[in-house]
Amino acid sequence: MNRSGRFLLRASLSLYGASILLVLLGVNTVQSATYYVATTGSDSNPGTSDRPWRNPQKCAASPIKAGDTCIVRNGTYTDVSGLGVTVYISGNSAAGTASLPITIKSENLLGAVLIVPSIKNGLNAGVYVSQPYYIIQGFDITGGTKNYTSVAYTGILFRSTATGGIARLNAIHHIGRPVCSNSIYGFTGIVVRQTSNVLIERNRIYSIGRQRNGENGCSTTLYQNDHGIYIQGATNLTLRRNVFYDTNRGFPIQLYNGTVNGLKIYHNTLSGKSPTGKPLGQIMLGSTISGAAIQNNISNDAPHGMIAAYNLSASSVTVSYNQSNTLMRGTTSVPGVSFSNNLENSTNLNFISKSTNDFRLSSTSGAINRGTSIGVPVVPDGRPDNGGYEYSTQSNISSPLTPTGVRVQ
Repeated sequence: MNRSGRFLLRASLSLYGASILLVLLGVNTVQSATYYVATTGSDSNPGTSDRPWRNPQKCAASPIKAGDTCIVRNGTYTDVSGLGVTVYISGNSAAGTASLPITIKSENLLGAVLIVPSIKNGLNAGVYVSQPYYIIQGFDITGGTKNYTSVAYTGILFRSTATGGIARLNAIHHIGRPVCSNSIYGFTGIVVRQTSNVLIERNRIYSIGRQRNGENGCSTTLYQNDHGIYIQGATNLTLRRNVFYDTNRGFPIQLYNGTVNGLKIYHNTLSGKSPTGKPLGQIMLGSTISGAAIQNNISNDAPHGMIAAYNLSASSVTVSYNQSNTLMRGTTSVPGVSFSNNLENSTNLNFISKSTNDFRLSSTSGAINRGTSIGVPVVPDGRPDNGGYEYSTQSNISSPLTPTGVRVQ
């Protein structure tokens, strides 16, 4: 073979090797796309910034694929599917992956409002997630206004197939608030149902649930069916740096009717009780729980105490380094749960303004540097505070973690 032939052969082999390398590295060459939704758009548009879609339901349909982001601009959005869901991530929607999640977010924090529908035979959720690795971020979610005997209202619902889902930086509020009802179906901020690796962080969840007996002339015998977060079985679930208030027509956090393995509840702020003092507690532990850490939380004005239990079978569940201005136990017996290093009857929680629901810590708060650093992410000064806010960084925190102006009834 002459010199020219040898050169061509080497060149061919180099090109062949490069092709093989591109195939092997193909997963890293996936091009993610960004799409837009606006109240001035049309669902027949391509979803570009200058030609956005009209409804956020398009964020759960083709051409959305793993790794894509769908940005929803300011405005109010409602159900167009007729199923009673404003954003329905169904089994026909694309699935995200751990390395390429699908993100649906408000362009401006809380600028996009999702209305929970009120349909007699509908799912009635703001966002319904039944595919893995979706991030729901920055929405104002509210609604649920009609009294039907067999209807639940939910801000965000993660189904069993919603592995790796994330709810982050949302304000979920006034779910079912106008309703006077004796229905056993619950009105809830977030539901987690038999799924795994879900993260719920930095949400503001408040004013959840139906009218109380006597409120605006309402007559009802129910007082504990409506929750901030309702967990019906989960594996490796994390709830962190959320703020709950006026979520006492049930519990801020309720675990019941399922098996929970590997639960972390830390750095949350839970505030308030109903005028009747019922139900007891702010975190209700029920059914089967194996392996849970509840730590670095603040409990404010809990009825009797932060932790309550009902029909509980628990193992390896620890409640530690929490702080309360009442007690840790809202019920006398919490079987299978160990308590350590908690601070009860604390008189110096010292929020910036409890009366306006601003639960950031003042400079005199006894919650500063009170938490443990074991098992939680490192904070800037290395000394974690209790509750949803870190004092050393809270000057940079704005809504939704500075809620104001809700009157408790």
